[in-house]
Amino acid sequence: MALLLGYPVAYLLARLDRAKSNLLLILVLVPFWTSVLVRTYAWMVLLGRQGIVNQFLLAIGAIDQPLRLLNTTFALYIAMVHVLLPFMILPLYGVMRGLDDDLLRAAQSLGAAPVAVFRQVWLPLSLPGVFAGCLLVFILALGFFITPALVGGPRDLMIAVLIQQQVDLFNWPFASALAVVLLTAALIVFAVFERSMGVARIFSGVST
Repeated sequence: MALLLGYPVAYLLARLDRAKSNLLLILVLVPFWTSVLVRTYAWMVLLGRQGIVNQFLLAIGAIDQPLRLLNTTFALYIAMVHVLLPFMILPLYGVMRGLDDDLLRAAQSLGAAPVAVFRQVWLPLSLPGVFAGCLLVFILALGFFITPALVGGPRDLMIAVLIQQQVDLFNWPFASALAVVLLTAALIVFAVFERSMGVARIFSGVST
């Protein structure tokens, strides 16, 4: 979801002139200046039974009674994507901003349609940003704790929340085993990216 939402935003930022893209980039960076806890509480206010979303739907007559939006899978997805989206946009933007426009113009001058230029030139060249963004988002999502604990439902148990529960129950062996599983999963994902594409090459593309 972060990739589907972040790629068009990064594409727009990269294609705009520098002044406009910098202004919009500030909006992307705003979440970095706000605590994750504050952002999570904001979604709790928005999605609560007496929250802004339910009050708006009641006001326009779309529903007769408040919906249960908070502590659901839907709320968890919305809140997590909101927190993680900048980590997808920034690597994509870094790669896209460094692409050579002469390659796009050369493809167009050879008769390629805009869709073909995007599919055969732009998309392959932007793949380092895609891989870097996916790597960052997935590894960060593995250890997510605050947001799932506050807005997720009982069926949306993340491994970090489960570890905390086992620690509270003094079940140290199980909590330790889960922590090892979490660390191993992160290392496996990192190793797959390193073996398939090379993490250094991915982030060197982002830095350029």
